Amino acid sequence: MQSRAICVVAYGLVVLLTFGVQMGSAIKCWECRSDSDPKCADPFDNSTLSITDCKQVELKEHLPEAQATMCRKIRQKVHGEWRYFRSCAFMGEPGIEGDERFCLMRSGTYNIFMEYCTCNSKDGCNTASLRTPTVLTVLGALVLAVLSTVYCFRDV
Repeated sequence: MQSRAICVVAYGLVVLLTFGVQMGSAIKCWECRSDSDPKCADPFDNSTLSITDCKQVELKEHLPEAQATMCRKIRQKVHGEWRYFRSCAFMGEPGIEGDERFCLMRSGTYNIFMEYCTCNSKDGCNTASLRTPTVLTVLGALVLAVLSTVYCFRDV
């Protein structure tokens, strides 16, 4: 009976390592402006940028209690010129009603258009890059799975 409990705990740790470890870490976002760095525009070229840990971003004076919990990408067209801004976001919700595939769009007079996209599904989500689990997390889960399988089925 005791060995069965050890097996359940070991498999639970495998699941936790595989799926849950990265949930508590702060999101990392790209930070740039196309008016000072043309690579910030679409198509986005992050080859010379470093990703920013949003928990390290300076707090906003007008939002002293707010923490950056999302990434954002703003695309503006002002008087025919496109501008792009990528940064950590302090307020709002990801996407439209939680769906990150959709962005808030606004247009106004004098040839002004704005698209505001927010996301928190993965690091660097304010571009098209993918977030993958760390190598150590995957290796740790794999080693634990193999060892627990050997231990749990050694008497079978």
